[in-house]
Amino acid sequence: AKFVGELVDLSMDKNQMTVSVTVEAGEGVNVRFESGELSELSCASPTHSTYSLQFLDPLTRKLAGGLTNEVTLEFQDKYPLRLTWMSNEGGAKWTYFLAPRVMNDP
Repeated sequence: AKFVGELVDLSMDKNQMTVSVTVEAGEGVNVRFESGELSELSCASPTHSTYSLQFLDPLTRKLAGGLTNEVTLEFQDKYPLRLTWMSNEGGAKWTYFLAPRVMNDP
């Protein structure tokens, strides 16, 4: 995603979660995770939020590198992203917050 854009859009409804990264030209990467592909998917109402890859990318690379097997991701419109995971065989619990990118409506 680093070579695609600077922002990541997360959206979710009761059936799926979508991760999208786009560039100004409209091209990008769009990945959908259906509810059966995730260990759990819980969403009271459809939501969408945008976050900076500058701060999210280094952490997600470490997590994907084997730091943990499971990460809980929580977000909603205009609220911080919250990532929670365990390490050291359950000996440590980590929580990371990332403020959303809020666009001002004209």
